[in-house]
Amino acid sequence: MSEGQVDEAVRLYASGLSLARVGERVGFSARTIRTMILRRGIKTRGPHGRER
Repeated sequence: MSEGQVDEAVRLYASGLSLARVGERVGFSARTIRTMILRRGIKTRGPHGRER
């Protein structure tokens, strides 16, 4: 992923979209999105929207 794509993924995730939905929007798997946002220091949410 380019830095711009990661920026967009972080923005979309922060807006409340799920990892899967963010992945659909930027063209990567949810797993890749999760890896990249974790590298940016963003905490992920659990399946019910709560921080882990």
